Amino acid sequence: MVKNTATIKDIAERANVSVATVSRYLNSTGYVDASTAKNIAAIIDKLDYRPNRMAQSLKTKESKNIVLVVPDIQNPFYSRMANEVQHLAFSQGYTITLFDSEENYENEKIYIKLTSDIGADGIIFASASKHQTILDELDKIRIPAVVVNSYDVCKYDSVHGIRGLSTYLTTKHLIELGHRKIGFAGGDPVTVIKASRKAGFIKAMNEFEVPIKEEYIFMMGLSSDSGKKAGTYFSALHDRPTAICCANDLIALGMYQAFFQYGIKIPEDVSITGMDNIMYGDLCNPRLTTVTNDSCEFAKKSVEALMQRIRKEYEGEPREFLINRELIIRESTKSVKG
Repeated sequence: MVKNTATIKDIAERANVSVATVSRYLNSTGYVDASTAKNIAAIIDKLDYRPNRMAQSLKTKESKNIVLVVPDIQNPFYSRMANEVQHLAFSQGYTITLFDSEENYENEKIYIKLTSDIGADGIIFASASKHQTILDELDKIRIPAVVVNSYDVCKYDSVHGIRGLSTYLTTKHLIELGHRKIGFAGGDPVTVIKASRKAGFIKAMNEFEVPIKEEYIFMMGLSSDSGKKAGTYFSALHDRPTAICCANDLIALGMYQAFFQYGIKIPEDVSITGMDNIMYGDLCNPRLTTVTNDSCEFAKKSVEALMQRIRKEYEGEPREFLINRELIIRESTKSVKG
């Protein structure tokens, strides 16, 4: 037997108030005295009332839904960011639709269009690419947007780290430990993130006049599987580097596995650094030297900026929010001085 669905009218009749009073209580759009509010709340609970979101959106022209697009939900940085975005949005009465583009440019375009098709109020877009086309596609759907990681100053509010600072800090740390044979493992630099992390490594090496050897550069991807392949590559070199700067923690952890397989000890034989400060870096042995990349801070800034746009609390020029980096020194790096 199908249970009848309660309506605002049902609540108003039982509470002996007008429909308008119940509406004011539900939407917090006007004054309702404490006694009446308490009575309405009790009736809502008793009737198990659930607002019809579709009907509300037709009336208010707001879906109370925002879209989040990430390049790889299996990456702990983005999974934690998605979780925090969900909590922050929900606390403000919004739901989240999550899309994982799998670092695929065509998927990104599809998900932007779907954002419009489902009538979302806004989009937080963590892109795997830096194409102008993506910004053009966002223009077409004409809703508030915040871009994360890939774009600097552009036509939308952007949230990103200080470019290249992470790998600059880890490379500088390795140089200060006395290392001169330093390798780099990162992704193919087709995105701003991948390119900037290699650039940070190069900047530190050039600044301290440490020679860069092409055979010490391994570029594939940002996954742990890429890290294993990088570890296998470096293990096979006759003249191995004494330290390796990895573009993220997943690469570094994959490298741990490969080096363990080939009997190469960290940090006795080679020092390793990562980036992102994911939880696994603090759980592995030895614990990974890395750089902070606070995904919760990314989520907070993104949601805050987007809500200000959706509610028209801010309608000015595009803003750029920079997330700072800090070096976290653990046991995966060792001095070679003396």
